[in-house]
Amino acid sequence: MEILKISENDFMSFLDKKIDEKAEKVIGVVKKGSHFVFNELESSDKLALDYDVTMLPPKKYFQPPKELLLKYKPGNPESYRAVNNCDPMAIVGIHYYDLAAIYMMDRAFSEGERDEHYMKKRDNSILVGLYPTKYFKYRFAKSVVRDQAYKVADLMMVKMNGDYVVEVVSEKGKDFIKGGNFIENTYTLQEIDDAKNKVKDDQKIPISVELIPDYLGKNHGHPVWEVFGEKCFSCGSCVLVCPTCYCFDVRDEVELNLEEGKRIRIWDGCMLEDFAVCADGHNFRKEKGQRFRHRIYRKGKHLPEKYHYFGCVGCGRCQYSCAADIAGPVKVIKYMEDNKQGGQNV
Repeated sequence: MEILKISENDFMSFLDKKIDEKAEKVIGVVKKGSHFVFNELESSDKLALDYDVTMLPPKKYFQPPKELLLKYKPGNPESYRAVNNCDPMAIVGIHYYDLAAIYMMDRAFSEGERDEHYMKKRDNSILVGLYPTKYFKYRFAKSVVRDQAYKVADLMMVKMNGDYVVEVVSEKGKDFIKGGNFIENTYTLQEIDDAKNKVKDDQKIPISVELIPDYLGKNHGHPVWEVFGEKCFSCGSCVLVCPTCYCFDVRDEVELNLEEGKRIRIWDGCMLEDFAVCADGHNFRKEKGQRFRHRIYRKGKHLPEKYHYFGCVGCGRCQYSCAADIAGPVKVIKYMEDNKQGGQNV
């Protein structure tokens, strides 16, 4: 892996050049009120790489909240035409835990029935990662993320004084930085590693992530599901901000003239009351406690058993967004550990 460096000022000039060239959309983190969001950049002046967490993860560019899949004319099967337009884009400043989430999203949308809408966007994207420079009190990524970030990143950046050290991970990343004032790195590997780990997490999963699938399997009947479920508002905020939630609903929208129609997909989530409703109105997870348990099991048991990685990347968005203050996996598992019955979890 090639390691280069570039001054912060030169990097901003490099981005301005990329924006002017319009070879791809340049997307970065910008400030929105007191929060941060990913947005298309018109100049590097708006870029805010010194951020704690974004309101939504960058997955919104690969699986948009509302996405057009196809258009058709009602009653005419031959008129069905898939819509899969995608402009090239470079997303700058993605924290390593969000890259880890994109790795799992890639697995979900590429294996089995390959999702061409998602994968075309991924194929036309360049991911520029960044190690966090600012503390976020709900983050616990270091206790759950392993090596996934480097499986999808094209470039990884580390802030070093007034420079960015840039690790070139892929050929796409190498091509992207051509023409920029990237020079030979002069920092030691130890200095770089120290900078990567400079910002500490305030939280930590109290159990090794490798043990959690079995741990949850033995605690299906634990009181935590009812205790926390009783407090839940079923608003769905936790799953809608989650970078590893990829459930969706598909709907047809027909114009009032009945001459044109389109098929869309929109975000959906297992914490919403109607998510598990099927034919004849039966709801497989009618109770809030059942839905709460399903969400934690998906992150801590189902996804790890399928992909061999913990299904939560520790970004902390769910806990930050939860009005009832119950959504954080750290809080859930700590409650389970603090409320063992007879020395054993039930």
